[in-house]
Amino acid sequence: MSCHRDQPEAPAWLNDEFFRDVMRESNNDSSIELTSACILRPGTNKKDHYGSVMFRTTVAYQSKRLADEKFVDIIMKTKPEADGLMKDLLDDDGLFVVEIEMYSKVLPEVTRLLKEIGEEYKYPRYIYGTIKPHTILILEDISGQGWVEGDLINTLDDMKPIVKNVAMLHAASVILESSDTTVVTKFRHTMAHKFLGLEGLVRKGFGDLMQLTELYPEFAQFAKPLVKFQQNLRDFFDSIFKPTKSIQSVLIHGDCHTKNLLHQLDAHGRHTETILLDYQICCWTSPAIDLYYMLDLIPTQEIKDNYRYELVYLYHQQYSNLLKRLGFKRNIPSLQDLNIELIRCAGLELFHYAAFMSYRFMDQCAIDVEALLKGELENPVTKNEEYKKIMHTELTRLLHQGTLTND
Repeated sequence: MSCHRDQPEAPAWLNDEFFRDVMRESNNDSSIELTSACILRPGTNKKDHYGSVMFRTTVAYQSKRLADEKFVDIIMKTKPEADGLMKDLLDDDGLFVVEIEMYSKVLPEVTRLLKEIGEEYKYPRYIYGTIKPHTILILEDISGQGWVEGDLINTLDDMKPIVKNVAMLHAASVILESSDTTVVTKFRHTMAHKFLGLEGLVRKGFGDLMQLTELYPEFAQFAKPLVKFQQNLRDFFDSIFKPTKSIQSVLIHGDCHTKNLLHQLDAHGRHTETILLDYQICCWTSPAIDLYYMLDLIPTQEIKDNYRYELVYLYHQQYSNLLKRLGFKRNIPSLQDLNIELIRCAGLELFHYAAFMSYRFMDQCAIDVEALLKGELENPVTKNEEYKKIMHTELTRLLHQGTLTND
């Protein structure tokens, strides 16, 4: 979950004894001993912001079962210990419980199902996870294997691997649910309260839009619909995060944005593979949520404008084809069904524009995340002509399709 700058100091319990015990448990080998000290490094770049506090290290060890010394690069996620908004949001351990379940149990099953039909779903190898006595998730660090982060996607071809990954996760989850109904039970929760807990961010985002309606006559028509939408925001989030009867529910990733992707690049910088990261807010609900994240927070506005409907079409093609190959016997939602569902959930797109679009026009390295999430960050975006043009176009579209309304 992207939001928080890493703490500079690691907790005292994150020490060599801890890493030795982790290696023993994950390898089921009590004879493992470390051969050198583990040196902790920051888990993210300074310009990146994550809800969890992240560190990296290399663990060198040997055991009676091994002929040679072994090395493994790991990345770990822990909860913020410093007081602040993100500590409050992560305090109940719920997001870590979800992610540990995903990496340790669900994703291996997703991978197994897809492998049976010749598809490969990749994710970092799970090593260890626990809530007590300390909350932590440890994965293999694959950054040394050619996987790199990226910025906003600016070509249709580079969007295609992302579309396929989302479709694979959704399709495989439907098959899992058809044979194991506990999938729904475990993930039948709403993440609406987490988003609404960022009330400062929401207030600032919609405040920017309301400022546009006050400063520029061409935006005046949106004032009353925006006020009404914001007043009903809690009910809207509750409605879209509950399992829907209007379309086949799926296990969504729930946080598809650029910082939760890693890519393999060819010699020309084109994306040959993409994987999803950060499965903390997965839940059983409408696929439209992931599609809006994919459309709103991954491509440039130009790519979204030019290929919006093609990307939805490509997703539906992949999703329906995968379900057929996986032997799904029930009705598969049509493309028309999916587009109707997207209209039903289109308020999420408005939320994304209000809360996040303005930060594309800021220096990311200069952002104070706590100030951003509390709505205290000064942002002169309402005077930016490109931002104004995008927002007028999108608000007009949302008004004309009925997402914004005076009724």
